[in-house]
Amino acid sequence: MILKKLSGWELSDYRTYCRAYEKFGGSVCSHPIMLDFLQKISPDEIRFFHKIVNGEVVGAYFTDKNSNLSYHYNKIPLLFEDIILPICPEKGGCYLPVKTKALSIKHQKQFVNTNYGLLNRRAVCIVKDSFSKKSQKKRQAELKKFLSNGGEVLSVASFSSRELSSIYLSLMGERWDNQYYEEEVEALSYFIESIRPMIFGNVLIFNGKPCAYDLIYKAECNDWIYFDDHNGSFDSRIKDFSLGSILLSVNITEAKKICQSSNKEFIFSIGRSNKKWSYKNIWANEIKLGKAIF
Repeated sequence: MILKKLSGWELSDYRTYCRAYEKFGGSVCSHPIMLDFLQKISPDEIRFFHKIVNGEVVGAYFTDKNSNLSYHYNKIPLLFEDIILPICPEKGGCYLPVKTKALSIKHQKQFVNTNYGLLNRRAVCIVKDSFSKKSQKKRQAELKKFLSNGGEVLSVASFSSRELSSIYLSLMGERWDNQYYEEEVEALSYFIESIRPMIFGNVLIFNGKPCAYDLIYKAECNDWIYFDDHNGSFDSRIKDFSLGSILLSVNITEAKKICQSSNKEFIFSIGRSNKKWSYKNIWANEIKLGKAIF
């Protein structure tokens, strides 16, 4: 607490945090809608801090009660990765009094107590800005084959929150050979409905049934739109199409168009880098994450 005060941070509130996010932006896990949901289901677990310079709020951040830049609630699919905080990018040389190993590269030169690389091997996979013509043609051909054989691409807007919950858990259950229960459907449905403005993406349909769905969150701010492809799966019994590639390509293409139309930076995460998931290198670049030395 002494370090917080010496570095200019003071205890704040949700409304002030929202104003900072509206002004400076952030990522999915730091979005006010996400934090509001966590506040409501776990009162007194989330804390907010802000800094004022010349009478103006120049930044804000959140932590759990132990100063972690995260709050894990195992009943919802949310990870605190590639965290962008609503802090003025021009405020360098700050001390950030938090515990984290997942700070965005956008903060690399901003804080005096963070390290990217040597002390922190973590990285996140951020989708490339462009792909080769060969790759684009291949993906277009895959989509055309899927559609010409009766496949459909439907926006998540076509489904209720409960339907999306059921589709997600059903396909994930098949992917990992796990059984899911009604209470899990209800819990995920409640979460999706609570953050519905942030739900993005499409569902692939084949023979009248959902066959592929990725749970994707969208966080929009003044300068960029951040898309977080949390997780998903496809019906592995369908062998004639590369369902995972088709769906990811469709979602990336749509996300890019939204960013281009609003003249905003495109950021699309497909999660943490891991040698076991080498396929991510086809789609994305590995971007270092920062560790805060508390």
